[in-house]
Amino acid sequence: MINRRLRLALILVTAVTLAVTGPATAGYPPAPAKCRLPAGMRADDGGPFTKADDFPPPPADDRGYDVLAYDLEITLDPTTRTIDGQVDVALTALREGLTRVRLDLVSALTCTAVSSQGRNLGFVHAGDSLVVLLPEPLASDRPETLTVSWDGQPPRHGSFLTGLMFRSHDSGPPGAPGFLTPIIANMSQPWSAHSWWPCKDHPGDKAQVSMTVTVPDSLTAISNGTLLWEDTPAPGLRRFAWREAYPVATYLVSVAATNYSSWSESCAVSGGGTVPLEFHVFPRERANAEIDLDLTCAMMDFMTRLAGPYPFSGEKYAQAEIKWGGAMEHQTATSLPPFMFTGDRYHQTLVVHELAHQWFGDSLTPSRWSDIWLNEGFARYAEALWLEESQGTAAYIEFLQFIGPERHPDYFLGDGLLSDPAPILPNEMIYDKGAWVLHMLRMLIGDAAFFDFLGAYASAPELMYGQVTTADMIAAAEAAAGRDLGGFFTPWLETATVPVVTATAAVDPDGNDPGMVLASFHQNQSPVFELAIPVTVHAACGDVNSTVIVTGRHHNHLWRLDCPVDSVSIDPDNLVLMRSGPVRRPAIQVSTPRPNPVRTAGAEFSIYLISESQVTVKMYDIRGRMIMKDELGRLGPTGSPDQPETVGHTWQLVPGRGSGRLPAAGAYWLAFEAAGQRAIRRITLLK
Repeated sequence: MINRRLRLALILVTAVTLAVTGPATAGYPPAPAKCRLPAGMRADDGGPFTKADDFPPPPADDRGYDVLAYDLEITLDPTTRTIDGQVDVALTALREGLTRVRLDLVSALTCTAVSSQGRNLGFVHAGDSLVVLLPEPLASDRPETLTVSWDGQPPRHGSFLTGLMFRSHDSGPPGAPGFLTPIIANMSQPWSAHSWWPCKDHPGDKAQVSMTVTVPDSLTAISNGTLLWEDTPAPGLRRFAWREAYPVATYLVSVAATNYSSWSESCAVSGGGTVPLEFHVFPRERANAEIDLDLTCAMMDFMTRLAGPYPFSGEKYAQAEIKWGGAMEHQTATSLPPFMFTGDRYHQTLVVHELAHQWFGDSLTPSRWSDIWLNEGFARYAEALWLEESQGTAAYIEFLQFIGPERHPDYFLGDGLLSDPAPILPNEMIYDKGAWVLHMLRMLIGDAAFFDFLGAYASAPELMYGQVTTADMIAAAEAAAGRDLGGFFTPWLETATVPVVTATAAVDPDGNDPGMVLASFHQNQSPVFELAIPVTVHAACGDVNSTVIVTGRHHNHLWRLDCPVDSVSIDPDNLVLMRSGPVRRPAIQVSTPRPNPVRTAGAEFSIYLISESQVTVKMYDIRGRMIMKDELGRLGPTGSPDQPETVGHTWQLVPGRGSGRLPAAGAYWLAFEAAGQRAIRRITLLK
């Protein structure tokens, strides 16, 4: 962003968008990113704590069934911080003979009954698993509806200790003492939906969702989709019925209830038609919020031109304030944090980031969490494109510099793989490197093909409202470019390497043509990247701007101008993630584990250091929790693993080493840290 003041204390972005900082003087907001648990959370800021081991990720397989729809009826009591609910789960078997259905529901909540067609069914609720026993095998051509009743106090859950949160906010006018009003809201990314309702909590199974929510009559409840009706079921209570007609992932299901001050707008967009916009904020934020959110319609028009019509035609796009340290792109009902309402549009890129998710993340949902960059990289790049649209090329470039070299001076070296990030959340790489990959793709294939790609990918009928993979995205990009792009995508997505390019330019290399320039490019690293490198030739007849496509280890490019050349600038605006000069050896390199997968323990790693360094090894699970730490002390320098007969330091993953303990079977990441750098290796533990 534009000025460099970082409000890190205030701007913690969450699994959806906590802010970092940005150019305040230019009047646009900080770059959102998923971060840590907000500082200063009080003990009364949510439900009871659960131990970290109580919220592992639900299983990723299909479990033998597909959910068609959820019909939720819930009552929320802010006084006792409890939920009492019933959900109809309409499902169909994927294979003949299904005899049990496994749903996800945390052990802190109590399943009180399961029935189908008026018959009570047996069930086993152990840990986070709710297994329903079917009276007879379910045929694949016969849908079934299970009715599950549950209640209890939802626990803090997941990477951000959130889930369904019962909090309060000050309802007094700005600058005056007020009174505390309940605010109930959820943040369920990545897999905390089952911390407050029974479901199949995985993005690979989207379904239609209806939600009828009862709250105290002083509160208004906002949820996904369309408000069907509201009534007063009993004195002191108010009930709202919402329905999301489009398939939605469980982590995008939302409820937010408080004494909202609300307004609406009919937003006319390019191509005809309108999108209903709704705004719901705490009363004391209303004046600032009207300023901070007044660009929403312009952003909606921008996104429809960029990515196609609003995916959820016939439904509103709402923004609702909640009491949390970040934003979340709930489908048709984005949640926003209090910190963003400053009255000066300081956080406007946060608004467009969450709006972009309605296309990239909500309509196109990753089928697996390892493809999360398809959500966050595209939404982050939408911020850059919005700044380019609204403030010009200089703002676009400055934003890219801020989220690239300024925040990541090592150019993401050693940060792991974009196609398989570790941890999944929080992880700034999926935002910032993801946006840079899209920016460099644009330079490679040109504006016309790139914007054709964005529109075609976001609006492809075979992809909309379903699940996507990185392969789907690459196929769309290659179709727009009309050629194979493996030389570009493979190294950027599947390695943590940074291009190291030696570039030289010689004017009049033959001594007889002052209008001739020969530029030479040499890639020092492995693998070799396909790079688009901007070059400006400064000549007496004016500047000539070119983009040189470098596809091999060595590449020469020749210009012949009709006037004398003065000088040459290679990548003058730093628009390529590349280093210059000879390849620089990383401070730490680590071999792949031997063996991998491994049963329980015993995997060995070789560690190579450029100089004597303090070495630390940290182990993370798929949620990003550090579960083990081992201080190796100061280790001496070694040769490079590329050099024959080089022997590194050996480290072995064994029980009892370091602090922590070896976990259950699954995928884990080990971060080896030395001299301010790190190398990440993935390992799979077997039972």
